[in-house]
Amino acid sequence: MTSSLPLIRLSAINPFLLELRRRGADAAALLRSLDLPEDIPASSELFVSSLSIYELVERSAEIAGDPYLGYKLGSQLDLNRWEPIALAASEAQTVGELLTRFTLNAIEHSSSTEFYLRTEGERSTFGFKRAVKPPALPGQNDAFYLGFMSRMMMHATHDQWDASQVLFRVADPNCIPQTNDRLRIGMGDERGIQIRFPSPWLLEPYKSSTFQPNSVAKAVGPPPDSLVGSLHAALIPHLHEPDLTVAKAAKLCGYNKRRLSRELRDEGTTISKEVAKLRAERAKQNLADTNQRVAQIALTVGFTDPTVFSRAFKNWTEQSPQEYRRNHK
Repeated sequence: MTSSLPLIRLSAINPFLLELRRRGADAAALLRSLDLPEDIPASSELFVSSLSIYELVERSAEIAGDPYLGYKLGSQLDLNRWEPIALAASEAQTVGELLTRFTLNAIEHSSSTEFYLRTEGERSTFGFKRAVKPPALPGQNDAFYLGFMSRMMMHATHDQWDASQVLFRVADPNCIPQTNDRLRIGMGDERGIQIRFPSPWLLEPYKSSTFQPNSVAKAVGPPPDSLVGSLHAALIPHLHEPDLTVAKAAKLCGYNKRRLSRELRDEGTTISKEVAKLRAERAKQNLADTNQRVAQIALTVGFTDPTVFSRAFKNWTEQSPQEYRRNHK
C-alpha cells in the first residue's frame, strides 16, 4: 500500500538559514549543495524531502562550528509565532488539550513526522516518530525539537513543572548543553524524541496567559496526502534543472529509486511521466500568462535548447509553443 512521501515545509529551516547568515556563513551555498531553492527566508509554500532538511540542519551546526546550534535555536524559537503552537494555545483549556491540538496542527507542516501523546498509568509520553530513518544521526534535529518542546512543556505546566520528574530521550545527548533548567537527558534513537512526565499534569488547567499568541498567517495548505501529489510537491522546485533524471528525482524525494518506481507503477505512472506532466503544466502556464520568450520558458522547465523544448511541447499538447500562446493568451 502506497502513501505520501516524507516531506517537510521548506520554511521550517528558516531559523538555521537566518542564523547562518547572521554569523556571516554562506547559507545559500549550503542550500545549493543540497539542490534546494536558494531564497532566504525559505518559502512556506514548498515542501521538500525530509532527508534534505535533516542533512541541512546537521551541516548548519558544522558550518557554524557550534555543537549546540540546534538546541540554541529551538530554545530561542518564538513560540507565539510558530503556527502549530500558536493555534493550539489559542484554543486549549488544559495541558493535555494543548499537546493534543499541537499534534494535530503539526500535520499541516510535515508528513515526515507523527507527533503523539500516550498515557500509561501515572506516566505519559509526548513525542514524535519519523517516517524514515535518517542516514546520519539526527543530533542537531533532535536538539532543535527538544529546545522548543521543553520550553513549551515548562510554560504549559507552569507551577507544576519539576525537571526531576521529566525524562527526555534524544538520538545524541551530546548535542544538548548543560543549562540552568537541569533537564534529564537519556539516550533514544534516530526515529524521534520522547518526553516522559507525570500523567496528572495533563489535567492541569492551561493558563491562556502562558502564551500570548500573535496573529499568525496560516500556512498555505498541508503537505499532499498521496504519493503522486507529494512527488509533485518535491519536484516542483527543480523543474528548471536539465539533469532531473529518474535517479535524481528519487533522491530528491528521499526514496530508493527502485522502490519509488515500483510504488508509482502501482499507481499507473512513472517518475518520467510525472516530471513531463509538471514541465508541461508550467510551460503552458508561462505561455498563457506571461510575455516571456519561448527560449526563456524552455529554461524554466529544464531545456537548454529551444528546439528540443518545442519538440517536447508539441508532443505534450499537439501544438507548438507559439500556437498554444495564440490560442490561450
